[in-house]
Amino acid sequence: MAATIKDVAERAGVNPSTVSRVINEDPKLSIRDETRKRILDAIRELDYHPNAVARSLRLRSTRTLGMIIPDITNPFFPEVIKGAESAAAERGFSLMLCNTDEDPEKEKAYLDLLAEKKVDGFLMATAFSHDSTVKFLKEKGYPFILVNRSSRDVSGRCVVVDDVDGAGVAVDHLAELGHTRIAHVAGVLFTETGLSRLEGYRLTLNKRRIPFEPDYMVEGGFREKDGYRATRRLLGLPVPPTAIFAANDLVALGALTAASELGLRVPGDLSIVGYNDVPLAEKVTPALTTIHVPLYDMGYLAAELLTKLIQGEEVAEDRVVLKGELVVRQSTGPARERAG
Repeated sequence: MAATIKDVAERAGVNPSTVSRVINEDPKLSIRDETRKRILDAIRELDYHPNAVARSLRLRSTRTLGMIIPDITNPFFPEVIKGAESAAAERGFSLMLCNTDEDPEKEKAYLDLLAEKKVDGFLMATAFSHDSTVKFLKEKGYPFILVNRSSRDVSGRCVVVDDVDGAGVAVDHLAELGHTRIAHVAGVLFTETGLSRLEGYRLTLNKRRIPFEPDYMVEGGFREKDGYRATRRLLGLPVPPTAIFAANDLVALGALTAASELGLRVPGDLSIVGYNDVPLAEKVTPALTTIHVPLYDMGYLAAELLTKLIQGEEVAEDRVVLKGELVVRQSTGPARERAG
């Protein structure tokens, strides 16, 4: 028969409530080191394991973080999830993965878990979460951290990448190769990610004194099929671009497919830059030039920050901004003017 807390108390010669307070690390408990050692020794000798469910009910804590992502098939997320899981484990928490498939009803169902206290807080890694969701979490006082996005309804509570700067680095690279006909396949423009990368693209064109051509900006999405369709459209223009800055690596892969179908060489006829540096980026042919985002760090820092908020620890800064770095591979090269 498994040992009980009463057995531990009898072995240590103390009250069961004292054992409970030692197990729960009650900061208000004042006992001698010798007594604490006797209790811990008894727990080890009897191989006592507290009932996790009962403990969570008493403490109103499950030591579980929920992580909401929009698309589990997107290669952007595995490293982010690994980072979050590592930080959670180090601080005594587990991670529950919640995939919404970009369905608002699914997202609401997961948020109900928080209201029912089945998780202690959420990592919101979906770019399609409406700001009303963030407003709801804030008004209810529920712990949350936004991952790879921020919100106009909160000044912090996020771990993000400086996408304006990252997009600028990508466009600068193409401009330095001599490209002046640089197109942008943008992400969805009601997301901060899509808007920020478009802003970086336009600002850098202006800095380089390259005119912004409306036809060279296509709002697509964040999936491979979006990149494919947008690139077919761009390459069908009377004067097509010689370079494309894609909203992310999946979009860039769609652009590679479209260029190949049209018989264009990358980078001989068309240079392509992606964003995020997912593992697939270096495995395709040609290997993709992209903006490397520290995905593991993003997840790790977000989970670390969330657990601190949950446990009431002092947080110096609840808005963390990471920088992307250019990784040059084989999909970009010197400009070669090309007629339509």
